[in-house]
Amino acid sequence: MKGGRKYRVTFIHRWLGPWLLYWLARALFSTCRMRMVDAEPVEEIVRGGGNVIFGSWHGRLLALLHCYARHYGYTNLTLMVSQSRDGELFARMLARYKVETVRGSSSRGGAAALKELVRVCRGGRDTAISLDGSKGPRERVQRGPLMLAQLAGRPLVPLAFDATRKVVLKTWDRLMIPLPFSTIYVQLGRPLIVAEEAEDIDRYVAVVQEEMERICRELSERVCMKKVV
Repeated sequence: MKGGRKYRVTFIHRWLGPWLLYWLARALFSTCRMRMVDAEPVEEIVRGGGNVIFGSWHGRLLALLHCYARHYGYTNLTLMVSQSRDGELFARMLARYKVETVRGSSSRGGAAALKELVRVCRGGRDTAISLDGSKGPRERVQRGPLMLAQLAGRPLVPLAFDATRKVVLKTWDRLMIPLPFSTIYVQLGRPLIVAEEAEDIDRYVAVVQEEMERICRELSERVCMKKVV
């Protein structure tokens, strides 16, 4: 790793951790039912040979891997992963899903990672990024994802998931983990194109913020209705 703080990668981060995470995730999601909501516009883009940028809250990205790699069977995804020891573990786990990674975050290596993601997007790969960054503030859209969409000339697709049975960890991002045998709803928002000549990025930030709040609100209502039924 160049231009950043060195970190020691242990056997756990290099081999044991990624292997355990991958098989635990596969075992967990294999017991769950997945329901896609409002996915048609994105499916149409993909069928037409296009690619998109998926954006979600840091705490609600977990189901994207299973949705993309297992539900659809796609292998054309690149994620931004932080330049840290935990990021190394996560990147190696992602490789088992045949997901490529770009290393960087809002706090370290962000500019270089953004430049690389732009290149990847223009090359035809789907990408995914947390809308609230690697350290928050939680569930507040940052400018980076909108800048990526503008520079790459690809639509940004907000998305989130919720589950009928889940645990929410007491981490900064309130990481949501579905429980076995739950029903998982993955809802996609309206694809957003950021005009190349746009100067007021904050206007687009507000649009995505409102869309994510709508998606999460509707998912919560959907899950509550499922529990009642």
